[in-house]
Amino acid sequence: MFSVLSRPQCAVRPLALALSLLTIAAHAEVTQLEDVVVTATREVTPIAKAPISIGKINQQTLQDIKPTFIGQVVNRVPGVVMTDLGNEQHNMSIRQPMTYAAVYQYLEDGIPIRPVGIFNHNALYEINLPGADGIEVVRGPASSLYGSNAVGGAINFTTAAPPAGPLFTLGAQFSNEGYRRADIAAGNTWGDTGIRLSGYQAARRDSWQDHNEMDKTGLTLRGDHWLNESLLWKSTLTYSKLDTEMPGSLNATDFNTRPGFSYNTFTYREVDALRATTGIEGELNAGGKTSATVYYRDNTTNQLPSYLIFNTGPKTASGRTTDNSFTSLGATAFHRQQWDALKLTVGGLIETSPQDAREQNLSIVRDPVSGKYLSYTKGSIRRDYSVDLSNQAVYGDASYALGGGWGINAGLRYDRVVYDFTNYLKPSPTTGGASQEQSFSNASPKAGLTWQAAPDLFFYSGYSVGFTPPEVGSLFSSAITPNLKPATFDQFELGLRSQPIPGLKLDAVVYRLDGEDELVNFTTQPGKSEPRNAGKTRHEGVELGLNWTANSAWSMNLAGQYAKHIYREYKPSPTLNFSGNDIPAAPTWQGQVELVYRPIEALRLGFETSYLGKYWMDESNKVEYGGHTLVNLRAQYRLKQFTLWASVNNLLDKHYSEMSASSYKGQGPRNPDAQDTYNPGAPRTFLVGASWAFGDGGRDGSRDGKGAQQ
Repeated sequence: MFSVLSRPQCAVRPLALALSLLTIAAHAEVTQLEDVVVTATREVTPIAKAPISIGKINQQTLQDIKPTFIGQVVNRVPGVVMTDLGNEQHNMSIRQPMTYAAVYQYLEDGIPIRPVGIFNHNALYEINLPGADGIEVVRGPASSLYGSNAVGGAINFTTAAPPAGPLFTLGAQFSNEGYRRADIAAGNTWGDTGIRLSGYQAARRDSWQDHNEMDKTGLTLRGDHWLNESLLWKSTLTYSKLDTEMPGSLNATDFNTRPGFSYNTFTYREVDALRATTGIEGELNAGGKTSATVYYRDNTTNQLPSYLIFNTGPKTASGRTTDNSFTSLGATAFHRQQWDALKLTVGGLIETSPQDAREQNLSIVRDPVSGKYLSYTKGSIRRDYSVDLSNQAVYGDASYALGGGWGINAGLRYDRVVYDFTNYLKPSPTTGGASQEQSFSNASPKAGLTWQAAPDLFFYSGYSVGFTPPEVGSLFSSAITPNLKPATFDQFELGLRSQPIPGLKLDAVVYRLDGEDELVNFTTQPGKSEPRNAGKTRHEGVELGLNWTANSAWSMNLAGQYAKHIYREYKPSPTLNFSGNDIPAAPTWQGQVELVYRPIEALRLGFETSYLGKYWMDESNKVEYGGHTLVNLRAQYRLKQFTLWASVNNLLDKHYSEMSASSYKGQGPRNPDAQDTYNPGAPRTFLVGASWAFGDGGRDGSRDGKGAQQ
């Protein structure tokens, strides 16, 4: 069924070796708390019994790792690669190549942080991680519950509830590469009402890379009021502000000889993102759970991006500014009812999100010797338009316990997305298409079978469908609206979760995800691309997670994957045929392992290594990035209210690229300096931090989880 199984020895050898090494834990006496998730079914579910592929980063892991970048923790989930493009900018790989495409859904407490049609591959810089108590990662299509874009997966950040008692914490950290940061958290609960404020302020100055300064503010305010013992009124406010320079990528020679160099002197990105929600969740009737939430978004992104600068001569280049803003007003609700063995959930969403966008052409002066872009003058207005986006959805989800440990589940969601586009300029190849309205609709089903074969052995299998409509920028960027179709994806997966010996948790899954009309960015020259429907694609692989706690001193976390991503059919032009080729930026092997030693309860020492295998940089599969292995060290010591920590990232000072691409098409001579680009990774970096806490930060006012979670 899955062609990846034609090479069982590749996947089985590492697994057999890992299991043989871990059998020393067979007689260990270990107490482990069971993680629960809410993203899999929109209700609290033990992760060991979730009917789909899902991983969780819990609050303890966030406290142990002290991440300055979300990828430092989500990459611990099997099958996840979040690349670090600098200053919280990123792209993602979950059952997809490392891609900028709109195939992921990013959520906060189950609500998407951006509207459909305005995807941003950097969107997680709009998350305030200190305001979260956990991260849940659904791998594979989740469109039946969360709508369009939830194709490769969905990442849900759950906000931290107010503490049960007074809480106040202060933290600070510094690195030798110019990064400094201050964190604060405060909160309390008075009777039935609690509040929690969490935030941070970060800055980067004088780093290893030219033109790379940054300022970032993140803030989350959450207020809870219990209307009765089972009904919660919850409100949240999240604000993020990012002001960063953009050093951009390098050609092959500069990447190899001066990776800290930047051609840019004035590129920037400025982001202001505000989200507010309020709603009730809990039990309104016996055997039922209800949730109803109203939400608001206000988002502005102004930039002069490095990736939109193109050389036009030895001393000249062109570029443009891009200013985008949108507001959203929406409401979402669901009700779940339990009748003995049957559980049924029905829900819906309605949202409107008007967007304004404007682009201005730039004439740029370039130094022909160094390649630096020195200055610019503003020219004509290139784009000036607005779009009224609307999204309506209804969905249902049911599960039934058959007995004997067997269960079935099924779901269906219907989405309708409407783009009402107004062009304030005369239509042309650069100013965009004529004013018009376009709509897309899709039904996304899922079905699955589960089996609790033993108390510590759970199997799940399922079929699910995901879809993503064309983005606003893809549809209306030229005079003639391209004939772009919504991309659809069909997935089959088979997985198991087990605790074969005390202290060892195993999570393994094999999947196949087939795409039709998948939207890809066809690279015409370095930094310049256009949208195309790729015909047919295939994504398949094996994901493996091992979590081993031998005793109070030793533990280990391993996350790895073997994956293949290919074009089944892709002919971008009459002379180019990439059918059968690997999709670029799709490493076959990837993994991360951390070994933790706690000689005493107050001290944690972690040794981590991550591996990213080689991959093709181009569609013709002629240009290859060789992959890399990185080593990181962490130490943390707690003394009553004080916590001290230190880390060394890239301990071996590896020269590597976070993201590599090539515009070479496999025809004619190749010029690496003109066609290949690399985003250099950071060198060896030392970081130290300290925090002080007053009060009870280990408990919250959730009343033992009685309220509904989303």
